[in-house]
Order: sequence, then C-alpha cells, then structure tokens
Amino acid sequence: MEFIGRLHPLLVHLPIGILLLAVLFEWLPFRKPYKSLRRSIRIILWLGFFAALSAVGSGLMLMENGDYDLQSVRLHQYSGIALTVITLVYAWARGQKRLKKIYKFLSVLLLALVTTTGHLGGTLTHGENFLFASASQDAAVAQVDLQQANFYADLVKPILENKCYTCHGAGKQKGKLRLDAPEHIVKGGKGGVVLVAGKTDESELINRVLLPLSDDDHMPPKAKSQLTEIEIEILKLWIASGADFEKSVESNQLGALQKILTNKKPEPVAEIPEGNPNAANPIVVNELKQLGAVVLPVANGSHYLSVNLVNVVAIDSALDLLVKVKQQTVWLKAGDLAIKDSHLGKLAQLNQLIKLNVERTAITDTGLSQLNALTQLQYLNLNQNNILATGVKELTGLKNLRSLFVFGTNITADDVPALQSIFPNAKIEIGNYVVPTLETDTTLVK
Repeated sequence: MEFIGRLHPLLVHLPIGILLLAVLFEWLPFRKPYKSLRRSIRIILWLGFFAALSAVGSGLMLMENGDYDLQSVRLHQYSGIALTVITLVYAWARGQKRLKKIYKFLSVLLLALVTTTGHLGGTLTHGENFLFASASQDAAVAQVDLQQANFYADLVKPILENKCYTCHGAGKQKGKLRLDAPEHIVKGGKGGVVLVAGKTDESELINRVLLPLSDDDHMPPKAKSQLTEIEIEILKLWIASGADFEKSVESNQLGALQKILTNKKPEPVAEIPEGNPNAANPIVVNELKQLGAVVLPVANGSHYLSVNLVNVVAIDSALDLLVKVKQQTVWLKAGDLAIKDSHLGKLAQLNQLIKLNVERTAITDTGLSQLNALTQLQYLNLNQNNILATGVKELTGLKNLRSLFVFGTNITADDVPALQSIFPNAKIEIGNYVVPTLETDTTLVK
C-alpha cells in the first residue's frame, strides 16, 4: 500500500491531461472538421474516470503516512473524489442525446474541479506560497533594513518559508517536523531537536543543509530549490548568536550580516610579501639556530624566513635576535613555550609577520593588544591560551587577518558573531566540532 501510495504523483497527472482534452473537444466550434473529434469525447471521459479513480485510490494510501496536515489533505481528497464522480456523470450523460444541453455545463464544472484539485494538490506538494514565491530570495533579503530588522522575522523566517515550508509547514510535516512557527522549530521532529541555540555544529537544521547533495539526508531534497550560500550563512549566524525569535539585529551582528548580504569576497593577500629583501645577517641566523630555532627560507630563492622556536629555551635571547631580522621574518612558530605578556612587545616589532603561532603559551588578555602592531598578519593561532573574547576584540589593527584559531580558550560560539564583525574577512575556528555517526558508518568495538 505504501508503494502504491508513492505512485500518486505519477498517476495524478493522467486524469488531468485526459480530462482537459475532453473539455477542449467539447468546446471546439461545431464545424465539420471537428465533428469526428466530438465522437471521441465519451471514450476520453471514461479513460479519465478510471485514471481519476486510480489517482484517488493511490492518494488515500499516500495520506496514511501521516506527513500531511489532515485538514489540507481532506480538502484535496474531497475535491478529487468530486472530480471523479462528475467525470463519471459526464461520461454517462455524454451517451444520452436528450442531455445535450448540459454537456457544456458539465465540461465547465469538470474544468473547475480539475483546476481546484490540481491547485490543492500543488499546495500540499510545493507549499501555499509556491506560485508567488520570490525568484531571488537573496535579493529580497538584501533589501531588509538591518538597523530596524528583527533577526528571525525579517531574515530567518523568509528563508524557511521559501525553502522549507513545502515539506515542513502547516500542510505537510515530513518527519513530523514543522518549521513555520517558533514553538514548532524548538520542538523538533520525530528525530529529535533540530536547533541547539549557540551551537551550529549540533543543530541538524544546519548539518542537513551542509551534507553532500547526493546524500539522502541532505535538505532540501536535491529536486527542490536549494539554500544559497547567503541563506546558509544567515542561518548559521542566527543560531550561533543564540537563535532568539524576538530580538532585533544587534550591533555586534551588524558587520557580519552586512558582509554576508553583500557577499563580498575578501581581497586575496599574498602569504609572502612582494619583492625580496636583503638577505638576513648570517651571524644572527646562526645564533638563532644555536639556540634551537629552525630557520628556513619560505621559498626557493627567497630571503623571507620561516622561524620555528620549537627547541628554544632562552626565549628572551631568541626574541632579541628575531628583532634583528624582522624585515626577513614572515612566518613564526612560537607555540608550547613559556611566552608571557612581557614578551609580546618584542613580537610586536616583527612588523612583516604574516603567520604567527603562539598556541599553548602563558599570554593573557592583558598583553594581547600589543599585537595590533602586526598589521600584515593574516594567520593567528591562539589555541589553548587563557584568553577571553574581550582581549581578542582589542586586536582591531589586524585588518588583513584571514584565519583566527581560538580553540581551547575561554571563547565560545556565542562570541563568534561579535568577533566576526571585527574580523569580517577572517575564518574563526573555535573547535569543539562533533562529527555525527551515521547508520552507514562502520564502527569497531574493542
């Protein structure tokens, strides 16, 4: 029965085409060339009747899966049954010459029922606003006045309405999930909650969208209109900000939203500065190596240097030497060292730095602002340091930042929107990612 029910979308198109042909033949001018066509109307109507009967039967089986709103299905069901009955009456009447005067009336009634039934079925399948939905939702969202906008009502709800209500609205609830009202979104579906405020990586609302299009769990289904990059980023920002249904767009979200809506890609910045400086003083380079530093050119023929302080114990001495080759040093790894706030002043003198790695050190928010002098910095790794978002927010001078790593710090997903507004071109990584185990995954228990 379930299989036959799934044939309904196929079977339902047969009576539509057949019955519209009967109506066309009924209204052709009563002239000799068309007279023979009129003789076929009765057989067309009988074919249409049996096709409509099969569509009604499969439709009754389809509605048993419980994914549809009962009231909406009932209207479509009653309309389809009425269409089938009128087709039967029309086919019978077409064989009664004494009823010729009502042929055209029955054809008009048949056309009205075909239109009504088709419209109600289309509403169930595609949603109530399908005919008048905006062709360019991105353009519509871009017209929103962000200064006055309610985040959910003006930015999130239109996305859900345009891309999700078809299967998760008032008329149809695949997986027992409705997304057309806050209380339904919070409740989730038969698979559990789909929204975890402040945690995009734990929210199925986002995870399903990001699955490969070929994945059966990807949403929306690949046959449906897909979310654009702008729409996905808006949903992610809303969830990361706490998924509030009442608040207006806040000042710390404004910059991130403007970046998303304008969809501007950051200008590419070279990982190695243009040109080639004079070679670093070989004596200084040799002294750095003697302290345990690994010093290498960033590319063949380049005088720019990559320095890794991995084995250095005398940190003050190493930093003093680095200042002497600051024009050549563009990449620096100084993680897992006893670097303190007092050392950051010397690091700040390395004004050509493009990459700086200082994870798992002793730096705090107190000294972090000194790094504002590193205006060329694109990559900053602060993982597993005792810092807060307030300290990172002071780094407003890092205009070229493209990657910011703050995993294992006191910075949470709730802080990301504010940081994103300060570093609009940067990808901010906070870690704590959870990779869900799917039914198709192979697991090994030892």
